[in-house]
Formats: sequence, structure tokens, C-alpha cells
Amino acid sequence: MDYRKPHEFQDNWSPSRRSVYPQFVAESEILSRPEVRRILDFGCAAGWNMSRFVHLGRRPVGFDVAPDRVRLARRFGPVLLASGGDIPVADRVFDMVYVQHVLHHMEDAPRALREMRRCLRPGGTLLLIETVEDSPLIRWGRRLHPKWLGDPVRSFFTFEGLKGLVLDAGFRITRAGAFSVLFWTWEMFPNRFPALERLTPAFAAAERWLQGRFGRFSAHCFVVAEPGTGRHDGLFP
Repeated sequence: MDYRKPHEFQDNWSPSRRSVYPQFVAESEILSRPEVRRILDFGCAAGWNMSRFVHLGRRPVGFDVAPDRVRLARRFGPVLLASGGDIPVADRVFDMVYVQHVLHHMEDAPRALREMRRCLRPGGTLLLIETVEDSPLIRWGRRLHPKWLGDPVRSFFTFEGLKGLVLDAGFRITRAGAFSVLFWTWEMFPNRFPALERLTPAFAAAERWLQGRFGRFSAHCFVVAEPGTGRHDGLFP
């Protein structure tokens, strides 16, 4: 999906895949909590994830650095033209901060993570979905294509390194997981060929096997965290 263009959740919504993707399983658990109402969509692009949150009865607020994307996303709620290093919102106002493949575009990722923590209320939740360079395929791809849909890739992470940054920003990690390039490709191919949906159970089993054998070469990950006291406040992989 091109996040620079207008889309709503119906345009790329797959119940079968989202029932097995670990990051969306974690998201469903977070959104099942009645107290999770106000969501900050960190780097909201054209508002596709905001449209999902509205559909689920939540109240998202977004921001992005590109004026054209901000205009598109405003169909789904308030959207600010702002940078992730300096978000113009009050402290401790959001129940959830949602960040999907945005942090690698930030020049100062630690500062962005501190801003996320500042925006979360006590007991709030960060859900961070990111690309990591444990996989040589991702490393090579980044060198060949240093931009994604026109946005430069400015920060580079390994899975363990990213978890360390989250802890250093003052979070307590409650859940985290990594997955392979195969998982990422499956997010795209059934959108073009819907008949592939029926293969989701077999695909999910193949992904579990790959992670069991080659997990150290992960390409993507998710991290669930809450405001804490930082690196010594506990880590649950």
C-alpha cells in the first residue's frame, strides 16, 4: 500500500491474516481494553490506520510532516503538521501511541521515543512496529533503496538494539516479537491476489518454522511497552 495516497481500512483489510500476524494480535488485545480510547497515530501518513481506529470506535489523533498527507488524514480526525521529535500536544494525554514503520525515518530516534513516552498517560501503551536489519536482505535492500515511497531511511536498528532504545527512553517492555521477510511479503501479495487468502494457515505455519530456525535473521518486529523507569524496570521478550 502507498501510504501517500488516500485509503481506508476496507481497501487492505484481511481478517485471516490479521488473526495470525503477531503485531495485530497484540493490537487486538490492547484495543480490547475499554480504557484505551485516545490514540496517537505517530506518522499517520494518509490516515489508513486512523480509519481503522475510527471504525473500532476509538478517537485517533495523527500527525505527519507532509502537508498533502495531513490533508488526506483529516478525514478521520484531528491531524497535526508536525515532526516526531517535537509533537505539539500536552503531556500524558493518550491511552495508546501507535507507530508503524515510521521510526526508521526519524533522524533522532531516541528523541522520538522520549516524545512518545511524554505523550502517554501512566498505564498507557506503546505499540511500535518496525523494520530491523538482522536480516541481510533488509540491509542490502536499504543500501539499494535508501528511500521508501520518497521518505529517506535515517535510522537503522537490530531487534535487540531497538528494544534497548525503547528501554532507554523510559519504557517497560511487556511484549515483543520478530518475524521474517516472508511475513512482510504476505502482507502485500494477497492484496493483489485475494485468492491467496486461503493459504494463510499454511503460511503462518511456515513463518513459525522460519522463526524457530532463523529467528536471528529477523526483518521486522513489534514492541509493546508502557511508561516505566527505563532499562532497570523490566523486560519481557
